Amino acid sequence: MPLIGCRFAETRAAARQAISGTLDVALCRECGHIYNRAFEPDRIDYAPGYENALGFSPRHRAELNATVERLTRSYALHRKSIVEFGCGAAEFLSLLCASGGNHGVGYDPTQEDRVTRAGDGSVKIVAEKFGPTHEPAADLVCSQHVLEHLAELNGTLRQARAILKPDGIGYFQVPNGLMIFRDLNIWDLTYEHVSYFSPASLRRALSETGFSVLRLQSSFGGQYLDADAVAGEAAEPDSTAEDAFADFSVGFPAAFTEILGDWKDRLSGLVDSGRRVVVWGAGTKAVSFLNMLAIGVDNGIEYVVDINPRKAGRFMPGTAQTIVPPDHLSDYVPDTVIVMNREYAGEIRSRLETMGLHCDLIVVSPEIT
Repeated sequence: MPLIGCRFAETRAAARQAISGTLDVALCRECGHIYNRAFEPDRIDYAPGYENALGFSPRHRAELNATVERLTRSYALHRKSIVEFGCGAAEFLSLLCASGGNHGVGYDPTQEDRVTRAGDGSVKIVAEKFGPTHEPAADLVCSQHVLEHLAELNGTLRQARAILKPDGIGYFQVPNGLMIFRDLNIWDLTYEHVSYFSPASLRRALSETGFSVLRLQSSFGGQYLDADAVAGEAAEPDSTAEDAFADFSVGFPAAFTEILGDWKDRLSGLVDSGRRVVVWGAGTKAVSFLNMLAIGVDNGIEYVVDINPRKAGRFMPGTAQTIVPPDHLSDYVPDTVIVMNREYAGEIRSRLETMGLHCDLIVVSPEIT
């Protein structure tokens, strides 16, 4: 698989030459965690050019706004200090700061140093990895879709705990590993993720680094896990209903192979019948989908659509499809649109109808539908 799914090439030749790594996904039967034991952290370089902003989607913005509203209300986040590590373009941090007049610091080596206003609050971006040298006292420390990337997970969580004020809150969001392995959402397997969390293994990671979990629930149609935690001891919610990966890990390899075979046959049928096929959503799901199935630009899928304008004109790593904005479809007129995430299916269908395009939509996540 490509080492970095969200770094899109500037040329087709560079896309075809994307550096790859091995996924050797293993279950630890002692703690119930799943991880890529072939992961080599020194090969991953998070630098400017990494593009994973999701806020261009109305569905995703609604999810972010709901999370911000809940956190602000639940923990009285007004005129408070907030630290986010792996903040990306700081969409989430900016909303948190604007919501309550808070002041935030975000750490991310893919960004540039800057300070911006956020309503009555402010956001400072530091173009570095979050680490032991950063010691601001925070009322809230948070991350979204970062913990799964960390080879040194415990060290980062302990540092996050260390900067919290005595009554501070930690909020952490990760992909829901149960959706990948129990529900066979295999397109969320990516080299960048060393860890795949179940509710039980996320709880354990937080507990072992000094947090007590106050709330642990799924979100975004079950695709994410959200954990609220405090530093120190607290009464934790009952966890008896939390699933363990071991219950369904035995059948996963055979199911994985079957899904790949089914999709190869299905796509071959579409292409051989002369249908124009595009993929919608140039994120890690599409990178995994195209690379696992070995569908290059010469195999019948020429374009991947994305509403993020910063991706337009760039190329998918490994398989080299051109990334285009939705308006490109007015000229290309596809017959079939493959939607990589069901949570966006409604807005995609609406966009196509507005453009006067009547295409078959195939939603691939979490299963063929």
